Amino acid sequence: MLPIMARLKRMGTTKTFSVSVSSATQRRLKAAAKRAYGGNVSALIEAIAVEADRQAALGRLLRDAPPVDDAAYAAFLKEMTGPKRKRSKAA
Repeated sequence: MLPIMARLKRMGTTKTFSVSVSSATQRRLKAAAKRAYGGNVSALIEAIAVEADRQAALGRLLRDAPPVDDAAYAAFLKEMTGPKRKRSKAA
């Protein structure tokens, strides 16, 4: 199995900074890093920052998007559900 670490290597200079968390949060962060990033808490924090950016972008999209009228919403739902299939009757 290819280590995840190879894909997450950061390019350029990095900064070291201090973060104060409770002991319980520290254990949770270390456990999450161990599960997903080979124990690399820095990689976990990088992933958290990327997710925060994604959530902020989604928030801007939802806040700034024009409202959807009922007809457009109904068309969207129809497209997502697809055509109704007819069941064959068992003999």
